[in-house]
Amino acid sequence: MRSRIFTLLSLSICFSGTLVAQNLVSNGGFEEYTHCPSKIVNFSGILKEISLPTASSGDYFNTCGSDDFDAPLNFRGTQEPAEGKGYAGLYFYALNDYREYAQLNTTKTLRDKYPYKFSFQVSLAETSTISLKNMAVVVTNTKVRVPNSQALTSSRMDLLDGVDYRIIPLKADKSLSDKDEWVTMTAEFDARGYENHILIVNFSNNSGTNVINGNKSIVPNDFAYYYVDNVVLEELPRVNYEQDKIYVLEESPFQPKGYELDAEAIASVKKIFKFLKENAEVQMKITGHSNDAGDPAYNKFVSSLRARAVALYLKKLGIDDSRLVWEGVGESKNLGKTKVAEKPQVEFVMTNFDNE
Repeated sequence: MRSRIFTLLSLSICFSGTLVAQNLVSNGGFEEYTHCPSKIVNFSGILKEISLPTASSGDYFNTCGSDDFDAPLNFRGTQEPAEGKGYAGLYFYALNDYREYAQLNTTKTLRDKYPYKFSFQVSLAETSTISLKNMAVVVTNTKVRVPNSQALTSSRMDLLDGVDYRIIPLKADKSLSDKDEWVTMTAEFDARGYENHILIVNFSNNSGTNVINGNKSIVPNDFAYYYVDNVVLEELPRVNYEQDKIYVLEESPFQPKGYELDAEAIASVKKIFKFLKENAEVQMKITGHSNDAGDPAYNKFVSSLRARAVALYLKKLGIDDSRLVWEGVGESKNLGKTKVAEKPQVEFVMTNFDNE
């Protein structure tokens, strides 16, 4: 291990001010409307703060609606609102690349380099013949409007003057072919300082869309129609590291093998990577600890592997090796204010150091 002279700056997570979670999407619950739905209408004619970026329509369902546009029972199936009384209905896949989109406004332009969490809920309508394998949203710097109803693809968006956009992939908490329950879609991303509109879209044409079709051949009349509700965008606290405070990765950050990072630990290390990337003058010392069960020499060896695993992952993400130093101390040193770690842990310390 390289020899260094360290000026230690202990590490903790600190939030920039007190942040109360607030939904930054206007009318994300589809609850603000001009009249109860009774027929197919353009979103802008019934829902406040929501528009359509193409010439296609979109459906609105509400418990006050009539006939085909009621909730829970409507012309595409049966579904209770995820929250409130209303929700939207959109074709995510249909004949000749026909698409329907919901375009929502944010209450303010997102702040550059701040982290945000986006989520909404979808449910596949019973009459749908196929479903999507994945979804994404598009964030833009302005309202989008194109003249026809075909799929908004990146090649089409690139032709729009003055439109900056990003595609944000989403994760689903269950299968998108679920026709009974609501599926929650989520994504976390760092803003670039221009985003003020959100498009809930299938951003691919039919040939580029990954679908679930029950091992049957796709036929021209197949379609995927989803109910959409509860659109939420929240600003997350920025992570900062203060002096003279100790940060521990997590309670037990390793796989059963003992020195491979688990999914939660990887997510934590990615946040630390972001801090190191934005603060190029900072170096980092990583110390692995173990409990006092078993042979001390073996414990020290395993704790060294744990610290090394963190260092290697940061290096893999792009942190230069010269900014990282690591060691394993087994059970021989205190961890924070505790005498000995009860579970395998890694301690992070941000440092300023000089070569000897």
